[in-house]
Order: sequence, then C-alpha cells, then structure tokens
Amino acid sequence: MDIKVLDKFTAEKIAAGEVIENPASVVKELVENSIDAGSLSISVEIENGGKSLIAVTDDGKGIKPQDLPLAFTRFATSKLKAIDDLDNLASLGFRGEALPSIAAVSKVILTTRNADVLSASKILIEGGEIIEELEAGAPYGTRVEVKDLFYNTPGRFKFLRADSVESARISTLLSEMALAYPGVAFILKNGRRTVLKTTGDGKLLHVIGSLYGDEVAGAMIAVNRKESDSGIFLSGYTSAPTLTRSSRRWITLIINGRLVKNAMLTNALERGYSDLIPRQRHPIAVMSLVIPPDKLDVNVHPAKTEIRFLDPETVKKVVYRAVKQAANNISREIESFKGISYPSDKSIYNDQTSYIQENSLFDTAYKSYKTRDAAHTGKPLSEYNIIDETQKKTHRLIGQFLQSYLLVQSGEDLLIIDQHAAHERINYNYLESSSTTNPDKGSIQLTMPLKLDLPPAWQDRLQELIPLLNSSGFNLELIGEDSYVIRSVPFNFSNDTRSDQVYDLIETLITADYNNREEYEQLVRKTVACHRSVKAKQALSLDEMEILIKKWEQTPNSDYCPHGRPAVIRFNRSQIEKWFHRKGS
Repeated sequence: MDIKVLDKFTAEKIAAGEVIENPASVVKELVENSIDAGSLSISVEIENGGKSLIAVTDDGKGIKPQDLPLAFTRFATSKLKAIDDLDNLASLGFRGEALPSIAAVSKVILTTRNADVLSASKILIEGGEIIEELEAGAPYGTRVEVKDLFYNTPGRFKFLRADSVESARISTLLSEMALAYPGVAFILKNGRRTVLKTTGDGKLLHVIGSLYGDEVAGAMIAVNRKESDSGIFLSGYTSAPTLTRSSRRWITLIINGRLVKNAMLTNALERGYSDLIPRQRHPIAVMSLVIPPDKLDVNVHPAKTEIRFLDPETVKKVVYRAVKQAANNISREIESFKGISYPSDKSIYNDQTSYIQENSLFDTAYKSYKTRDAAHTGKPLSEYNIIDETQKKTHRLIGQFLQSYLLVQSGEDLLIIDQHAAHERINYNYLESSSTTNPDKGSIQLTMPLKLDLPPAWQDRLQELIPLLNSSGFNLELIGEDSYVIRSVPFNFSNDTRSDQVYDLIETLITADYNNREEYEQLVRKTVACHRSVKAKQALSLDEMEILIKKWEQTPNSDYCPHGRPAVIRFNRSQIEKWFHRKGS
C-alpha cells in the first residue's frame, strides 16, 4: 500500500478529534482562553446541549486585529515562545490547538476588541476556512459563537448524547471552573433559563454554597497547608466526616488553576479521613494545590486534564496530612453537625436487634411468625425447621458466618446465603409486585418534608426524571430555581429518610445510561431495595435470621440479587464427603 500525506483539511479534522470530543470540551477550551485573557466575568450560552450553539463572552483583554487570523492557525499561541517556557508555565492554554480544532468542525464567529483600538474585529470561519473579516461594534473583550458542531463530520456528531446529557456535562464543567476560580463571575444559560450564576467575589465557600446549597457549605472544613521545602501550598475545603456522598464525583482537584483528575491525590484525600467516614462513602471536597511549574508536567494529553509530578510522594503527603489534621480537629465537634449527618457505620450497619423488625416489609412477617410459633417459645428458634410450603423442603438455620452470611441446611445440601443479596431480592420483588398490583399505595407521606439543593449540572436531566420518580412513589416538587422538596417516598424506602439517601438515588439515576423508561423504573426499585436491606457485617438475632430465610425461600428468582450477584451458594452432601475423603452412606 502506498504511503501518502493527508491533505490539510483531513489532517485538521483528525487532530481536532483529540481536543474536541463533545460540546463540553469546546466550552472548556474557550473558557480557559477567557481566563488566560484576564477575564473577571464569563458568560456561556448553549442551545440543544451545545450542538447548535455555544457562545462564550468575556471581558478580557481581547485579541489585536492583526493577530486575529493567526489565532486560528494550528500551533499559534501567545503563551509560549520556546520549549523551556513549559518549565514556567502560568497559563491554562499553551498548545495552540484549541481555536483551530474548534473551527475545523464547526462554524465560528469571533468578535473581539482590544483596549488599544476603537472598534472591534470580527472573523467568520466555516470548517477551518476563513469566510470573512470585518469591523464591528462591541465592548472590550471577546465573544466566540460556535454553531453546528460536527456539521462536517457526521461520524462524530452521531456519537453525541442526548441534549440533556450534553448540557449536564457543560454544567458540571462550569461548576468546577467556578470552584477553581472563585474570583471570576460565571453565568451559564441554557436557552432562556439561567442554570448557574456565581458572584465572583473571590470567596470559595460562597461558590460552594451557590452550587451545592447552604447545608453543604455549612459543613465544610477549611484545609490549608504550606510546605516551605517543596514550595507546595494547599488550600480549599473538605466536608465534615458526617457529610458524604456515594461517589467521588463531588471531589474537585485543582493544580495551578487547572482542573485535573488524579487517582493518587483522591486516594490521599480519602485516606486522610482514616475510619471517620463509612465504607463506600466519599467526601465533598475542593482542593487547590499551587506547585512550582518546574516540578510538574502538564503536557501529557491534549485535553490537559492529566498531570505528572516530579516528586509525587511529597505532593501526596501534603494532601494526606492536611486532610487528616482537619478531619481530626472537626471530629471532636461532630455533634454540632447532627442536623445534616450521615450516620456512622455503627448506626447503619451494626444495629444488633431491631433492623429487620423496623423494616416495614418485615414487620408484618415478623409479627405473624411470632404469633404462629407462640407455642414454641420455650425452645430456641434454632431448633425449629422452617418448611417452605411451595417446595416442601426442610431448612434448618445453622448460624451466621462473619456477620454476613447465613449457613443453612436444606435436606442434604449446605447453603451459604449472602444476607444482603437475599434481603435485596426480597425487597425488590415486593416493590415490583406492589407497583403492579397496588400502585396507589406505593408511597408514604414524610412527617417533615425534605428540602434538597441540587447541583446545577443535574437540573436538565432531573426535569426528565421527575415524572419517573413521582410515579415510583416519590413526591418531588420544585420550590425555587434549584431547590426541591420531597414530600413522600416509596413504601419501604426508609423509616428515617435523609436527604443524602435521596441525593444518592438521584445521582444514580442521572449518571445511568439507559434507553427506556422501564430500565429506569427497575433502577429505582433496585436502589430502594438496596437502601432497606440488611448489610454485610451486620449481626442478626436468631429471630431475624429465621424470618429472612423464610421470606427468601418464598421469593421468586431468589438465587440472585436484583443486580445479578449470587445470593446463595449450594454444596451437596456428595461434594462435601468427597472433600473429606469419605465414602458416604
């Protein structure tokens, strides 16, 4: 096969794919340019998830008229002059790829006015080709309009997600940019609706409050640490151990003003909490590190979200020690955060006597079971067999292993039952049957409604999900621009419903990638079932174990939990005797 040099337009479209993946990556590059231009106010407007329009307007220093065509030339930049400048990089952009990459796959109108000139300059570009240059009237700063993204690369366009998903990506990005630059006023408009707005007063805690709500802002701990030897300075906020989330999406890392993803630093942050937060829970945090530019490499990937450290161990220790000190200090005052607390491991997972009885699903079963066997109260429950009336098998409880698994004899089989998976299947099937046979009685009214301040990034997706949530037993109402109130929850969701439980459910739904309503309804039932299931490492009484076994054996598809994990492992007598080299009877 002959080797040929690609033509200019093909090469530019291929190169653009490394920088421009979706509308959010366009916004990222343009907003970073605005910040590098010294802007104190940045406005972003989008339509159709950014597919038909992205407009970024700033009050920065603008571009000189003679430099305007050059700005759309690949590898043209004002940030670097020589390779050695990378060791002292103070800007977000430096590769000279953003504007030409955007222009190669869209229609661009850029209007800019530098302080040195009386009128603004405008340039129109389509598919990388300059169509027109002219003078215009405009205030100081720059406005970039990107229309019909990927209009000339349909293969890329078809891989874009629904408008609400692309809008959510942009909202998430702008939220993180606002956290990284509290001194810049950000506005995001989706059509006519204002999704995000910050004051730019320079106070990070105010930004956290505007994005996550006053409840979260009130539970944040200031984190500050300076290492004189290494020249590293850490500042920011992390949540009290009583305020956690179910994912790491609420952790924002900033290095020299650049948003980054780094598993090493995230792990160091979470290790700083030691055992103060429950397993599989994560803090809310905004951590900003200032590191001498010659001690890191930001030129790893065109997206510039990855970073390499010259001395990663030192950076990791700074984060770990700063968070550990802050978390330990606040843990002494943990009682003051009761109003927004997520219960400790002990209160969630280690209730020895009352968990199942308090569960509304098991309450009736427990009472009827105790009434039926009242005549046998003189003997321990472990001596009785539970007969499955459908299969006519005898099941005898042997005991609990590692406070996570139930050992049961069934005829000549030994069963090891995962208590959480088994209970989850019971709850799921109950919710599924009740939603079909008695949908009007699928929810319970909360004594005190819950107020939720949800992140701007969730707003568009949530509008699509509210009908689904309400039909599943929730009653979710909008009471402000970004505040909601929960008045009822599905039957058996929780006897002591807390806002963090609803946060977790909504986040699960918003981040799910399903194609139809039925899959989302199943996800709601799975999540609700999981919330009210006994956990691993939770000790159960004999009564509770007996009830769990009885209900599980009467539940269809009981061998697997709703997520597909095994709920039981069976060993027959012949297998066991073979292992012990017995001939058998």
